Amino acid sequence: MLARRHLRIRVLQVLYTYYQSEGYNVTKAEKDLVEGTSRLYELYLALLQLLIELAEQEQLYRIDVASKFIVNKREFVRSFEKTAFISWLKNDEQFIDNCKKHKISWQADMEAVGKCFYKLRQHPSYRDFTMTNTEVVEMDWLLKLYKEEVQQSESINGVIEEKNIWWAESLELAHVMVIKTIRQFYTTDQPAILPLFKDEADDRDFMIRLLKETIKNDKEWTSIIAERTKNWEVDRIALSDMIMLKMAVTEVLKFDQIPLKVTLNEYIDISKDYSTPQSKVFINGVLDKIVEELRKEDKVKKTGRGLIES
Repeated sequence: MLARRHLRIRVLQVLYTYYQSEGYNVTKAEKDLVEGTSRLYELYLALLQLLIELAEQEQLYRIDVASKFIVNKREFVRSFEKTAFISWLKNDEQFIDNCKKHKISWQADMEAVGKCFYKLRQHPSYRDFTMTNTEVVEMDWLLKLYKEEVQQSESINGVIEEKNIWWAESLELAHVMVIKTIRQFYTTDQPAILPLFKDEADDRDFMIRLLKETIKNDKEWTSIIAERTKNWEVDRIALSDMIMLKMAVTEVLKFDQIPLKVTLNEYIDISKDYSTPQSKVFINGVLDKIVEELRKEDKVKKTGRGLIES
């Protein structure tokens, strides 16, 4: 499921479009936020289904190899298809039902699937697992192949970018969900397909409120940030940094149930992946200064045990 960090990233992505696109209003931004997040779940299902398609490609490959190497036959000691995770996924009713409901299929893109499998089977780890008795931790092996081949596959990424406008921007989050699903399968007693939200109503409300309040208070937040970055020209601050600072100020001043420490840590962490190499230090310094001064002015109102500590 999407953690609050991922919900913040979704809002960041939509706000980035909002601030860059002329005529892109709040109504359109909210619609794209909600619809794009829903489409993310379809992408998550599609990536899981891709693993099953790759397993079937492996089966076809083995039949082909068996027919060509009659005398000097290659010995396959294990298979991707028969890993515990793939075996479970192929028979999980919840997954099967969800794929039918969302009409998930790779049949029109089997060329891309074939290219992905061709590269996957060239990976040294794949050969070690399938053709030697090398001791392997199945979860680690599966995650390694997923991260290094499936996640990096140019053919698959190309299909995803062409298939759906929301899928391309949500791809990283969908990969996170797949990786989490694989890990949970091997480390819990009750494996299951992840839901999109922990609490759908609450999480949707959080995203929409964060989006709208950031846009609504844009001028005031810009002023607050400008006063604390006098050595910087505001229009020269990276757009992604500026958006993250505004989102953080929104949480500090408008979300009384979110601890200051959580807000600060989240945006510093997000900046590592969604902005410049210097952004972490910059955002950390600016937010510390903003929070310190807002607290002195008694503008930070947090309720609940321990929420005011930063």
